[in-house]
Order: sequence, then structure tokens, then C-alpha cells
Amino acid sequence: MNFGDLTLGLSSGQLSRGEKSVRLSRKELEIMKILMAAKGGLTAKETLIVKVWGADSSAEDNNVEAYISFLRKKLAFLRSRVSISSSRMMGYRLEEAAV
Repeated sequence: MNFGDLTLGLSSGQLSRGEKSVRLSRKELEIMKILMAAKGGLTAKETLIVKVWGADSSAEDNNVEAYISFLRKKLAFLRSRVSISSSRMMGYRLEEAAV
């Protein structure tokens, strides 16, 4: 999967920008896959909880927030133009900064 300057290897769990890459945990991979599939559209926290942790899980908003924080750190490490923006009480989306 691709978004902006990023490539997500679904089978390898690697998130890459050019020659640099990082390995994602299973939950990080699932969240990034959902955000990339939304193509910049908003994804609700509840959607992430249900799809990543499961409808019957006890996961809460702060679980999602923690993993979004992990992903933001990995995007910074890759020096990607892509960032994860949040809309308060709504959800998350991927955005690509202008060059």
C-alpha cells in the first residue's frame, strides 16, 4: 500500500520511505493499513477499536491514542511528509505536507 512518500509492506510489516524503513507491530500495521485505505479521509476512533482490537474487547480511546503516538514517532523517524492529524472527538486521517 502507498500513501504520499510511504510504502506499507502488508506481509513484512515494514513502513518505508525511500531507503529507510521501520518495523510495525501488528496493531500499528492494522491501524496504518486502515488509515492508508481511507486515502486521507477521516477514520473514527470507534472504527479503529472495532477493526483492530475487536468489538468485544475492552480497548478504549486511550489505547488508540497510544498507538497513534507510536506511529507518529515512526513517521518522524522516517522523515516522512505524511502525518497523522486528529480531529477532536472525531478520529484520525493521514495528510501529506506540500513539498
